[in-house]
Amino acid sequence: MLWLLLSRFDLGGLERVQVNLAPAFSAAGLDVCIVAGRFVQEAKKTIPDGMSTLEIAAQGRHRFIPALLAALRKNRPHLVMTTSNDVACMMLVIRALIYPEMKIVCTQHLSLSGPMSQARGMKRIKMGLVHWMMRRLLPKADAIIAVSHALADDMQRTLGLQSGIEVIHNPIMLPCFDQQMRMSIDWPWADKSVPTVIFVGRLAQVKRTDLLLESFRRLVARTPARLLVLGDGPERAHLRQAITEHGLDHMCHLAGFHANPLPWVRNSDLLVLPSDYEGFGNVLVEAMGCGVQVVSTDCPDGPAEILDGGRYGQLVPLGDPSALADAMYRSLTGAFHVPPQDLVRRANEFSLERAVHSYLAVIQSTGSCGQKK
Repeated sequence: MLWLLLSRFDLGGLERVQVNLAPAFSAAGLDVCIVAGRFVQEAKKTIPDGMSTLEIAAQGRHRFIPALLAALRKNRPHLVMTTSNDVACMMLVIRALIYPEMKIVCTQHLSLSGPMSQARGMKRIKMGLVHWMMRRLLPKADAIIAVSHALADDMQRTLGLQSGIEVIHNPIMLPCFDQQMRMSIDWPWADKSVPTVIFVGRLAQVKRTDLLLESFRRLVARTPARLLVLGDGPERAHLRQAITEHGLDHMCHLAGFHANPLPWVRNSDLLVLPSDYEGFGNVLVEAMGCGVQVVSTDCPDGPAEILDGGRYGQLVPLGDPSALADAMYRSLTGAFHVPPQDLVRRANEFSLERAVHSYLAVIQSTGSCGQKK
């Protein structure tokens, strides 16, 4: 049995990667289960019908460790693939003390140095402790996977890891991509005479929707545009308030979370990713797969790699609303333009088939069984 283990299953890019991988692993003959401390109800709806899931600590985070031990004792997975750093360290300790035959693959989906550089107080102390544990425990994993080369380099610099890190890009381009992209939606505006800038992602501080809105204000002072925001999260109320305060209600629309953002992206003119840090940047690939222009902050640790240093989309400095507004203006006016066929060709390099082939090679290298009975 193969566990894809998460501390929490929410509406994020990490979870979507697991949802993409799990059916493909199952089709390859592996007995797969998505395991999480807790499943957010809306997020659980994104899991394909028939996929095995296990919620081990619905009562809260304080129950995670004892519930995890009980679930391991009952299910005895052959291989556990972790997705968060603290859980990875926890599993490696449990393996050393109780289940030495169990294989562990640690996957890294988020920058280490980016969050650390912004953390303060107790949060910084906690991150430092986790990094200290990772330095000592991760070399004992059967394999380590990073979702970008830049992220692998970040791990080696931050943790001083000498052991090899396998790089496997996130599987974004699925066989059903074109079908999902062409699904019908209710567009929020009656006409398409004004170009649309779209943001897709969790509305959290790291995603910098405040920077997005300030840049959009500067953009519309120069050229007509609309802003469409897909996603939900703790910053939604602040964003809504800021839109109203700046008198932008008529040109901004908060569409909420949509499990399939592709038709919204396809009907837009430009996707913007203004984050302070990422591990990969799934939405950039999704936009390119739709043939849509993209602009991103040059944040650690994935966008520059996806965009090949700016060849497939503009990269701007972190936290610079003027630079972001200028880049958006260049894209909307055609001063910077990548042919859609080139964007699609690049996006197809981040295919499910390629990622699954690489993951299966790593799984095989661990000597784990995990086959269906």
